[in-house]
Amino acid sequence: MRVKPFSRWALAVVFILPLLISLGPGSLKVCAAQRDTLVIGQSADITSFDPTELRMGTFVLNRLLYNTLIALDADGKPHAELAQSWTRSDDGKTLAFTLRKGVTFHNGKPLTAQDVAFSLNYAKDPANGANILPLAKMIKSIDTPAEDTVILHFDGASDAVFDLLDLAFIIDGSQPKKVKTGGNGTGPFKLAGYEPGQDAVFVRNDGYWGGKPALKKVIIKIIPDQQSGVMQMSAGAVDFLPSIDREAAGQLAGAGFATGAATAEGRVLDLTFNTKVPPLDKPDVRQAIGLALDRVRIAHDIAGPSSLVKCLPWPRYSQREAAGHEKDCAYDPARAKALIARAGAAGAEITIMSRSQSEPQIGAMAQVVQGALQDIGLKATIVEMSEAAYISRFRKGDFQLAAHVYGRAGRGPSTILLSAVIFRTSDNPAQISSQQYSDDIALVTSRPSGPDTDQAWQRIDGFMLKENWVLPVATLPVLWASAKGLAGLRFNLDGMPILTEAKLDK
Repeated sequence: MRVKPFSRWALAVVFILPLLISLGPGSLKVCAAQRDTLVIGQSADITSFDPTELRMGTFVLNRLLYNTLIALDADGKPHAELAQSWTRSDDGKTLAFTLRKGVTFHNGKPLTAQDVAFSLNYAKDPANGANILPLAKMIKSIDTPAEDTVILHFDGASDAVFDLLDLAFIIDGSQPKKVKTGGNGTGPFKLAGYEPGQDAVFVRNDGYWGGKPALKKVIIKIIPDQQSGVMQMSAGAVDFLPSIDREAAGQLAGAGFATGAATAEGRVLDLTFNTKVPPLDKPDVRQAIGLALDRVRIAHDIAGPSSLVKCLPWPRYSQREAAGHEKDCAYDPARAKALIARAGAAGAEITIMSRSQSEPQIGAMAQVVQGALQDIGLKATIVEMSEAAYISRFRKGDFQLAAHVYGRAGRGPSTILLSAVIFRTSDNPAQISSQQYSDDIALVTSRPSGPDTDQAWQRIDGFMLKENWVLPVATLPVLWASAKGLAGLRFNLDGMPILTEAKLDK
């Protein structure tokens, strides 16, 4: 590592040296980081600096290195970032942006409209593996009539375009071969060093358009094991853990560290059914399982006190789409048992696919669901598998019932429909199909809000509650922990940390 120890740590070394040796090479140097250096512990390795991949490895670095045209607040409202202003056509299908003046990339190159066009076209190209590809495909064409002007033309007029623009980080269009390795953005910090599997170092961008950050340096240290991250924070070797589970958060809170939820709606625990496999091909059986779920218990006992119970997949700020359905997912095991009997499914065998090693909360939910199914007369068995095997079988629809989790749960309803494979109208692993559902999704993801889309949302809600091929259960908040004195943390809708204003008190 590149940070030198200070003499004031000399006495502390006597007490914590055995622990630091167990934590691996470089721990002493990380512990000695100055208060203008923030050390972050991250479980996922950094395998790419391509911000469109949106992997856990880029969860922190994206907002260090890059910016987007606009940024959404906690209520999903857009605010200016690299775009100084914008106008939207009356039909909602065109957005014209005026870029902020004086913005440069880390290498000194000025930001231009061509960089924005390159970035969005890059995200649209399936060959690049952009995580936002389903959203980027909404862009029909891009015009750049001036160096500071970008005009986007869309196939439809959905507000999902703002989720796209909040996730589409702008990259240097003059270096297409360095997208995955260069890290050349317009963000508040610049890439200074990287050791695969070890750490990445970022230094302050003194010429940042948004004002000079308080921190001089940020170090992302790769710590694959969560308990090791907890130990390193306890020893003072790490200042910030951006994504931890409930147990780790409780452990650190009990030790006096600051903890919180970056977002309550980062992801959602759900049950996904294969609607072609008996007895789950019967709507009554799927409805019965929904009635047998104690969502409140799962939210509190598994996801934690900041978890939100889910009946429909829409975020809490989008009340319009869920109007009238707030109490449609009641817990009623007696009625569930009666439905199982009516369907002639008593004693039927149900296999629950789980992956508790990679997602402990999925495994915990699977156990609760197993007990709930047995209580209503079904024979439930849990099959645990590796993450790779689980994902392969899930995508192919090779399962009966899957304990599952989907992301981007805090995004707009149209974005959720476009992003989460379980709600899609084609290539859906649950094998659900409906022409009306397809038509309604096409409508709400292509038009601005109005009476016709309100009616379509009601039909979508009704179809989801009738067919129950997916049962949203509870949100999985993105939890974090930090050393005392870390202030100015902000987060986006997915829980990504924004460190522009972060500082460590002396």
